[in-house]
Amino acid sequence: MPGKPVLRIALAVWLLAGIAQGQTPTPASDADDLAAIVEQQAIQIRQLQERLDRWESIYEPDLSTEPGCEAPLTIRRLPVLTEQSTAPSCQAIDDSASHRLLHFQTEYDDGLVIRPYDPAKHPFELKINGWIQFRHHGFSRDVSSWTSMAGNTHSIRNRNAFDIERGRLVFSGYAKDPRLTYFLQLDGDTDGGHAVDFFDYWWAWDFSDDFQIQFGKRKVTASRQWLLGARSTRLTERPMACDFFRPDRTLGIFANGKFGETGRYELMVGNGYSTSNLPDSATDNNLTFAATSYFDIGGKYGSQIVDFQPSDDPVARLGHSMVYSPITEGTNGLPLGEADFTRLTDGTQLTANGALAPGVTVSAYKIYLYSVDFAAKYRGWSFNSEVYLRWIEQLEANGALPTYNLYQHGYFVEGGHFVIPRTLEWNVRYSQINGRFGNSGEVAVGLNWFPRKSTDMKLSIDFTNVVSSALQNTSSDILVGDDGRLIRAQIQTEF
Repeated sequence: MPGKPVLRIALAVWLLAGIAQGQTPTPASDADDLAAIVEQQAIQIRQLQERLDRWESIYEPDLSTEPGCEAPLTIRRLPVLTEQSTAPSCQAIDDSASHRLLHFQTEYDDGLVIRPYDPAKHPFELKINGWIQFRHHGFSRDVSSWTSMAGNTHSIRNRNAFDIERGRLVFSGYAKDPRLTYFLQLDGDTDGGHAVDFFDYWWAWDFSDDFQIQFGKRKVTASRQWLLGARSTRLTERPMACDFFRPDRTLGIFANGKFGETGRYELMVGNGYSTSNLPDSATDNNLTFAATSYFDIGGKYGSQIVDFQPSDDPVARLGHSMVYSPITEGTNGLPLGEADFTRLTDGTQLTANGALAPGVTVSAYKIYLYSVDFAAKYRGWSFNSEVYLRWIEQLEANGALPTYNLYQHGYFVEGGHFVIPRTLEWNVRYSQINGRFGNSGEVAVGLNWFPRKSTDMKLSIDFTNVVSSALQNTSSDILVGDDGRLIRAQIQTEF
């Protein structure tokens, strides 16, 4: 300990000072007294030395090993004692300082973590994570306007801007019982006027390592690319086809678990296909059901779709997802806010007046979505794809329609390779949306640079050729009717 040599010197000076006092001739009795004092001081010094050694052994690495054991040094984690002044008591006046035992420790473990020394006595843990995407996007148009199936014309603008696409703060852990876990994610971005949104929040009960039930708000469990997470996409954003077909977030009950060695599944019953921030007054009285599952081939695929940690052996993942979501009209016969999410393949909102017939508004329908996904990676190379099939059936409106069922389909394929392992990666993508009212697509190429050889910091740039966009998504910087070239550059950091 740092104070140990200082204490030894002080004790030595004290001892010499006592001896120096006896340099003049003294009677024999005085010599005996001095010898007793020296002996007493020697005992005190020995006791202090033992105390110092004992405390030093607590905070130093544990060097004890069993014969033949070459385990690395470990640090003993012990509660910390802190002095706490107390007010004097009339019944028991004591000048000694009282001490309080701290029951929690704070450390960094892929995030700021507060965890108990003894989880059985103090069952609470909090982990704080955060990440930010700072982006520049520029769009150069090939057309100046777009006219929807409803006959409405919108201008297409050139764009050039900086923005914070995602600023996330995540709180997770457990409380009261290690099986009772929680997750809370806050989000703020330029698209939302920099307002903070409660993006995902739920409680969960872990029945076992293989099964958990969650209660709250999160993503509808469909589409592998949608469930992947925005900070793990291959390019700066998800493919156009994914954002066009995927559902959004909703409130509900979610179950997830494992099957076999590498299989996982998720089931959900919730308020709707896309009811993220809608009040009950803007949703119907029908529930939405969704399910997804996958299994890995050749070993565990991992959380990254790219081969960031080069795989020595080829691994693959095969999965599928499905959603059933009935959407009905409001009491006034008009579509509810929940229904506005769905679009025709030219980009027109399905519920827009005149979308399918002049003067007619669709107010209710049923969505059936099915997707199949596949991914593979090997020695720095990676590939992933997903096919989407969507049936919009039993259309209801305030007038006659030319059709009461719609079929839409699309897909994307993308791949890439680390030319410098864990540092520099190139990627390409092709995405397509098809249907009765038109086709749209994108072709993109991009680079990712990981300057810390870690995924906690990523610099990305990509170039996309957009053709007749049916997508309206400010997060991906692709708007309905866009036809032209898009460039995005982004710095993403996380802790």
